[in-house]
Amino acid sequence: MPDTKQTWTERLECIGIAGSGPSVGVTHFSLMTAAYLSGVLCRRTAVLEQNESGSFAQLETIFRTGKRREKPVIDGAGQPFEIRGIFFYQKAERAEWYDCSERGMEAMVIDFGALTQMNQDAFFRCSRCFLVGSASGWQLADFAALASEKQKWKKWCEYFVSFGEEEAVKMAEQYLDIRIRRIPLQKNALMVTGESMTFFGKFLR
Repeated sequence: MPDTKQTWTERLECIGIAGSGPSVGVTHFSLMTAAYLSGVLCRRTAVLEQNESGSFAQLETIFRTGKRREKPVIDGAGQPFEIRGIFFYQKAERAEWYDCSERGMEAMVIDFGALTQMNQDAFFRCSRCFLVGSASGWQLADFAALASEKQKWKKWCEYFVSFGEEEAVKMAEQYLDIRIRRIPLQKNALMVTGESMTFFGKFLR
């Protein structure tokens, strides 16, 4: 697949996160990644919801009407809302990629949901591509099928699992000849913990 990186992304790190299937923790991992970029690396960070899940609308509602005191800053219809210094774009399209650059973002995390033929071109335009799967028995086959196609993909595609036994992860690494990072369990995706700092510190700098 040809390199389609654009010059406008040279000063904006673009991390695309997609799943080998539904319900493997893509949105949760996207928020964890953004929290680390913003809270630890001190980068002006945006998260884009480029899928139909509607999770960001629910997130905005929780922070606006929930018991927590922190409230999002709403710039207007179709504009991002802000939580803990991170900017969130609901139902983002290509135009929002450029909006992030215009707003001076330094890092952009894109939540693609499940990887499909419809979104894989946009996914591979990202400067870094994180594929999330599950090592649980009923989901491992989907992850293995996608990961086995790595020769067709960019060299910088990186692999993660959110669920499953450690032994299954090791077997998948050996069988697929890839490095798989195990995402730490964390209830609050927007909270940076010591474990998450150790985890992300190994590959995000």
